[in-house]
Amino acid sequence: MLKYFKYKCVNSTNHTAINIIKQKNIKSGLVIAEKQKKGKGQRGKKWISHKGNLFVTIFFSLEKIKLSLEQLTVINSKLIIKLLSFYYKKKLM
Repeated sequence: MLKYFKYKCVNSTNHTAINIIKQKNIKSGLVIAEKQKKGKGQRGKKWISHKGNLFVTIFFSLEKIKLSLEQLTVINSKLIIKLLSFYYKKKLM
């Protein structure tokens, strides 16, 4: 079971997840924010965080997981669908 960490505003959901891992020794969870001020995209690109969007980082340890990349992709997709279903009250799939 993943623990949810909900915030109104963070600098970055990724940085918040890293801090949770380091400071609280929690190995898996979801960081959810209504707003982020300093989000980052791939390869150091700026991530523009428009009001009304949902910002999420999913994190978990891969040390004891014996799943293929394909299986992890399916699990992550299902997590995202479940999360979006909570915020968007219509059936997604």
